[in-house]
Amino acid sequence: MKIRNAILDDVPIFVEMGRRFHELTRFRVYDYNAERVALNLRAVVENPRGSHCFFVAEDSEGNPVGGIIGCVEQHFFSNRLVASVIHYDVLPEKRMGGAGLRLLMAFKKWAENRGAVELNAGVNSGTDLKKLDSFLRRLGFKLTGGNYSLMLGMQNG
Repeated sequence: MKIRNAILDDVPIFVEMGRRFHELTRFRVYDYNAERVALNLRAVVENPRGSHCFFVAEDSEGNPVGGIIGCVEQHFFSNRLVASVIHYDVLPEKRMGGAGLRLLMAFKKWAENRGAVELNAGVNSGTDLKKLDSFLRRLGFKLTGGNYSLMLGMQNG
């Protein structure tokens, strides 16, 4: 399992992987806009300020199996830098191969190198909560809140 920085050639691959990830979450009731996803992924890869990262996990054959996108920003009320996971996923059939751990550790190291004092990982996809909770707690994360949502003007699917 290899972890590397994403490149522009990864964008179309992750647009399609994103379509699959999207279908596995509570967000499947939303339209999947592949063009918007591609624009956003390109923006992260080309990020000139260095405030965002996109790491790719590859299997032994060099095929992408997952990724993590994150950022480091000053907290709204402080000058201290906080790292936040924007998106993090591994193909379901590859989740027990170490890709998830290695992706998260790459993001942690990247955030530490930028001076972040905290790493936040929210879970709002609504899937595999027990497994992800157990995984994050084993890595030292502490549960510090909750995610709530209220659908507005849409069917609750």
